[in-house]
Amino acid sequence: SSGINAEWPLRPGKRFGLWFYKPVINVLKDYRDVFIETGKKCAKKPIKSFLYSSVLVTTGFLSHYNPSMLDFKTTCLHNHHRLLLVSDFIRKKQADEFINSARMLEREGRLGYCSFLVFSVMFERYIDDDTREFGKVFMKPRLAEYLDRIVDVGFLGDWHYMSNAMIDYDVNEEEFL
Repeated sequence: SSGINAEWPLRPGKRFGLWFYKPVINVLKDYRDVFIETGKKCAKKPIKSFLYSSVLVTTGFLSHYNPSMLDFKTTCLHNHHRLLLVSDFIRKKQADEFINSARMLEREGRLGYCSFLVFSVMFERYIDDDTREFGKVFMKPRLAEYLDRIVDVGFLGDWHYMSNAMIDYDVNEEEFL
């Protein structure tokens, strides 16, 4: 026994790249076979394959443009700065209240984020006074309570409640009543 481990790929007289080259080629051949079989199945049922591929592409597109919590915070800060450029007398009250409440929830650490792959939801987390002492969050609401606590819904890179609140943010509608 020469003391060389039989499992070691670099045995004397063997080329260095051979132990790496063969497994890679085998994997590529397997993927080629799968690709050919998939193409044959798509040719047999073109409508079904078109529907599956369109659902897959649409889901990929929507998940790519799904906004994140950082996007919400950035958009909220940008809209807050836009509101600061407008006088209090001219500013739309709904836009001001929405942005201020979202920033307050963020400062208090009560703003939650949940991604559903194709859309996102920002919600108000419920923190009880008793559980605040221990730093635990009570999070078992009923569905009706959960729907009431939704702050914003993000879809296709946009936060829709915030966008609707910021429409004509520089026009105070109460001024014309």
